[in-house]
Amino acid sequence: MKSIRSLLAWCFLCGTTVLQGQNFAGDMALSKILIKGETWERIGGNFGSTDGAATDQKGNFYFSGRSGDKGSIFQISPEGSVSTFIADAPGISGLQFGPDGKLYGTRWGKNDVVVFDQSGGFKSIASGDHPNDLVITSQGLFFFTSNSGIQFLDQSKGAVTVATGIKGPNGISLSPDQGTLIVSEYGGKHVWAYRVDADGQLSFGEPYMTLRLPFGKKQSKGDGATTDIEGRYYVTSALGIQMFDATGRISGVISKPSSSGISNVAFAGLNHRYLYVTSGGEIYRRLTKTRGLVFSEDFRKRPLP
Repeated sequence: MKSIRSLLAWCFLCGTTVLQGQNFAGDMALSKILIKGETWERIGGNFGSTDGAATDQKGNFYFSGRSGDKGSIFQISPEGSVSTFIADAPGISGLQFGPDGKLYGTRWGKNDVVVFDQSGGFKSIASGDHPNDLVITSQGLFFFTSNSGIQFLDQSKGAVTVATGIKGPNGISLSPDQGTLIVSEYGGKHVWAYRVDADGQLSFGEPYMTLRLPFGKKQSKGDGATTDIEGRYYVTSALGIQMFDATGRISGVISKPSSSGISNVAFAGLNHRYLYVTSGGEIYRRLTKTRGLVFSEDFRKRPLP
């Protein structure tokens, strides 16, 4: 099977931009994105359990605060003020805006994928095997992780499994050009990478990145994932947020803001420069040197910072 690294090299030689701003002389250090003196800032708490990190083009941050089957979706403005966005949204584990401007969600405990309307209501649009997290490309390709593997939402067939063999598929993200999809393992130690085909199929999949493990453990607890404009990947885990450059090399682990685990991560805030995390019942953010992506828009048409 042709490797992802071979594919990346082939794309580079063919003129397709897949590697951006990398330090080829050595590993991409965390100092490339972390600001000296900046630490985690607690934005809010007492949400019971938080998950479903997402953002929009304005830099608002969205997350689900849930306790059992009761929960809401909250919004944090770029300035840091917290408000209720949708009051009744039970069991949401993943959130993402589509190119149609609508907000979509996955409900792990309800085995379905939903879309929200302007009034705050929602309807189920597909069923899945415990859907976990999701991502939607600017062309409307809809992928989500589940107990079955990676599933693609086909408008005519419903949810179709397009990749298996992942040990606890969890967090999901895209490369800046949306040609590569990555998925973290909760029950293993890898982050898998796939080429995204135009019809929603995935090809050339392999365990491309290796997560660091807690001492004596075999599970990374790889969870939420996101990407910045330089193609660096950020994956939450038992140890903290593990950062990889676009070639798959690990740069290091960003420490957790508290003793609680981190379930999800996204860039939001002014110019999408804040790294937000959902941690237990709290939300934290940290200012960075980089900038996050909004997958519902075409990265190639987005002005540079």
